[in-house]
Amino acid sequence: MKPNSSIVVLFLVLTQFLFSQNQNKERELVNGKIISDSLDVENITVFNMSSNIGAVSDAKGKFAIRVRVSDTLFFQALSFVSKKYIITENDFFVDELEIRLNMNVNELDEVVITPTSLTGNLKEDTRKIKIYQLNPIDMNKVVHYEDARFSSGNKITTSPDHFAPNGTGINLKLIGEQIGKWLGIKKNSKKNALEVMEERRLHDIQVKSFADHMKERFSYHFFVSDLKLKKEDITVFLAYAEMPSKTLAEFLKTENELQLIEYLVKKAAAFHQENKEDSILLPNEKE
Repeated sequence: MKPNSSIVVLFLVLTQFLFSQNQNKERELVNGKIISDSLDVENITVFNMSSNIGAVSDAKGKFAIRVRVSDTLFFQALSFVSKKYIITENDFFVDELEIRLNMNVNELDEVVITPTSLTGNLKEDTRKIKIYQLNPIDMNKVVHYEDARFSSGNKITTSPDHFAPNGTGINLKLIGEQIGKWLGIKKNSKKNALEVMEERRLHDIQVKSFADHMKERFSYHFFVSDLKLKKEDITVFLAYAEMPSKTLAEFLKTENELQLIEYLVKKAAAFHQENKEDSILLPNEKE
């Protein structure tokens, strides 16, 4: 067998193994709530197409169903547009999964309404039409609008002068660049480009919270199995482990992923230690 063929077979075996591992995971109970502009969110069918198990929402639109990652939920009711939803890792972090359904509105045909005041008599009806008188236009008058910009008394101050950026006849920026060339000063375009890219990357990171970045980077099972956190403590822990944006930008780089995991492991150990000390102090406080 050729080496390339061996690699392909090994890849297929590993893919099948990972797929079977994911399929063998037990489904967890997830609580959800259906939201709609309509107040009637009762008796909406929630069907797990992957496990052939269904549920029905109560009067408040709440439901509970067992799912795992990649399961497809199908929501259906007569008054709503049917909707499919695929379960992701982030859905296990929330206490209640919110699903919004749109109402199924039946559109009516266009209706044209004519005024009842029309009599059918053309002369009588035309008298009721309002007529607007426009000012006459002198076709012989010639106006040069370009002259207004350069006239001494009517210069448009709101538009910048095109001769120089500072509003004078001298372009100081161009002179400065020329002097820099004479003195041998060169622009570091590569450095400037890297700084701009780093600023944009930092801005993109600041758009999301530290908790959102961590939930996108790591799975729900990482927090529960590896960091030994309870489901209800994950949000509190992420607030406890939060770091400045510039530090986070460095940790989120691909080459620093191991350092980020090491940081979270240390923070989780400190988090567990503080909770343990707090639980020991509780009985003394009661005394």
